[in-house]
Amino acid sequence: MADRTARCACGRVEIDVEGDPEIVVACHCEFCQRRSGNVFIAAAHYFASQVELRGETSCYNGLDADGVGAVGVDGGINYRFCRTCGSTLCWDFVHPATNEPRVAIAVGNFADPSFPAPTAEVFPEHRHHWVPPIQGADQWSGA
Repeated sequence: MADRTARCACGRVEIDVEGDPEIVVACHCEFCQRRSGNVFIAAAHYFASQVELRGETSCYNGLDADGVGAVGVDGGINYRFCRTCGSTLCWDFVHPATNEPRVAIAVGNFADPSFPAPTAEVFPEHRHHWVPPIQGADQWSGA
């Protein structure tokens, strides 16, 4: 088990995690591309009980803006970002299959090159042609 701390770019928000993530996922969906400004995101999914967030964040979940939340997640997904530097740190949601609260943390906020690689890729049909599949990762189309 590894305890880690994720931080925003300015360091005003920190997230301590206890133990290993349940799963590490790379998502290629169009929403994640637009939200992050990157061609995919990598997120470590933890049980909410493993996570402690410190610092002030703002939240976006889509429901506030246009009533449309994330596909397959009742109540939407709450994307939390630093009020000062704008870094998206994490997003929390209720897992649709288990009804348990989860927190997904952007792997880049750990700034740890030894962090475990994703074991699953979602929406690979939206992967940019020049981004290779992650070796050994499950491919979940239209997840």
